[in-house]
Amino acid sequence: MKKKLQLSGILMILLLVFTIGLKGTFDGYYGFYYENKDYKKPLAYTISENIAQSKPVNIFTSYTGFDTGYGFYAPNVASDFVMSFELKDKNGKILEQKNLPYFINKESRVRYTTVFNMFLDKISDKNNYDKKYYQYLDIIMRQIATHIMKENPKACSVTTKLYLYDYPTIASFKKGKTNENLILIDEFK
Repeated sequence: MKKKLQLSGILMILLLVFTIGLKGTFDGYYGFYYENKDYKKPLAYTISENIAQSKPVNIFTSYTGFDTGYGFYAPNVASDFVMSFELKDKNGKILEQKNLPYFINKESRVRYTTVFNMFLDKISDKNNYDKKYYQYLDIIMRQIATHIMKENPKACSVTTKLYLYDYPTIASFKKGKTNENLILIDEFK
């Protein structure tokens, strides 16, 4: 009985990985070739999309990273976020401005930078997540800010700003524009 239960769990996860991969493949294909066109979605696309967007599957894939896709194979520059912190004392004087918390080891830095992929959901029109998911993203930002506050014992408040890089397009780069802009996505005090 125990082996059957384990096997069914493994098959369920494999089916889920296959379904998410199928949805990602369809998203990539139709998003590239039919971006500004109307089209009828194939039945396999609709089924995989409905499964992937169901609440339990959506939560599971977000927490495990199954929904991240394979964008690192793409030739485009990936989206990149910057989180800035402004620490102030009790009089409102700025003590410190920084973009990264202090990390003891390399793994922490990698985990910190990969959490930013979740913030793409805040700016995407395609995803309509539950309100609690957006609250979860806000909690992550607040936890990082709390960690930053602990690094400076003189700090009484911290302002956290989340920015998205706006890289120059190829056309504007050819015209001499080489610097990137930052777009404010969210701010917490």
